[in-house]
Amino acid sequence: MKILVVDDDAETREILKVFLESEGYHVFLLDKGEAVVKKIASETYSLLLLDIKLPDADGVEILKKVHKIDAELPVMMITGYKDAEKVIEAFREGAVDCILKPFNFEYLRTKIVSEARKYV
Repeated sequence: MKILVVDDDAETREILKVFLESEGYHVFLLDKGEAVVKKIASETYSLLLLDIKLPDADGVEILKKVHKIDAELPVMMITGYKDAEKVIEAFREGAVDCILKPFNFEYLRTKIVSEARKYV
């Protein structure tokens, strides 16, 4: 299964890549929000991990655009901020979960197994 990870922090991307690859997933990384829309339009993923706050785009706005292209794609938001309003907005737009930094890897493992599309 392919997972797309989008976060502006290089360390976060690398931590997720190492973890997810150790779990057997194929991981693709992006550091900018607007690039996500092009990727989703051209490739199929099992899951998108998307940072809520990116320097070039609002993660929730990217979530909306992604779901216009692929309404069934499970999207888990990532955040280091405890901005309840943004998290609620993400859930309203179809996010399946919001993962807080620093990561609880057991929780992340459980959520990925339950949320990633099995047919991709």
